[in-house]
Amino acid sequence: MEDAPYNEKLSFILKWIFVLLFLIMLFVIYIPNNIWAKEKQIRKLAQWKMSQLWDAQRMYHSLTNSYNDDLKATLRFVSQIRDSILADSMYTGEQYINFGDNRIKVTIPPYWDFEYDTAFAFPYDATDTTYETIYTAAVPNPQTGMNDTIYLNKRRDTYVYKDSLWEGKILDTTLDMRIEKVQKYKRFNLVDSLLICPLTMEEYFTERTKDNKIRIVSPTRGGVRFPIYHFWTFEDTGHGFIEDGEASWAKY
Repeated sequence: MEDAPYNEKLSFILKWIFVLLFLIMLFVIYIPNNIWAKEKQIRKLAQWKMSQLWDAQRMYHSLTNSYNDDLKATLRFVSQIRDSILADSMYTGEQYINFGDNRIKVTIPPYWDFEYDTAFAFPYDATDTTYETIYTAAVPNPQTGMNDTIYLNKRRDTYVYKDSLWEGKILDTTLDMRIEKVQKYKRFNLVDSLLICPLTMEEYFTERTKDNKIRIVSPTRGGVRFPIYHFWTFEDTGHGFIEDGEASWAKY
């Protein structure tokens, strides 16, 4: 009976040691996984931003046949062109645009605005509901001497039932509802936050290669490393670059 207090105390200590070890184990497993997931999420966002900056350069080049080393000016320039087309659908071909203190000549290709609206947008699946007028018609069949029943779309088959030589007769009209899956786009604005790397909070920048190609570079070049949660380190080897439309991370 004299050992009972000692055993109870030891059991209490062992229980707390077990709980502490269990918490440490969870901590060791959860924190690194959380860091890796955060690294992956930031990298994905950073590279998406760089892709948008390249698309802006590409759209700029299609207007001016040149690239612009000023990323912010590029975003604002292509946005201004899109706004001009939105205000005047005839704003195509050779035009002049007042941008800052300059008057710049541009050549706006056909459907440039459509390309802009799909490049700078989030695609999503949707359904469209349309109604079609369907004619039920009887058409003489010279081989059988009887009438064949056919169905004509009022909009698409006008050339059939309005032909002066057509011998058929429309018997009935119905309204057909059709539901189809389509892909639509939700546009986003080319705001200045696209210029900022989500990891370093510094701006992306451009470089010119030896053959004068433009390169969009992340400020994480050379790698980023800093302590996190006291005992761990957030480490990233860099988000890469885009040179003449080719992303460095697409090579691996």
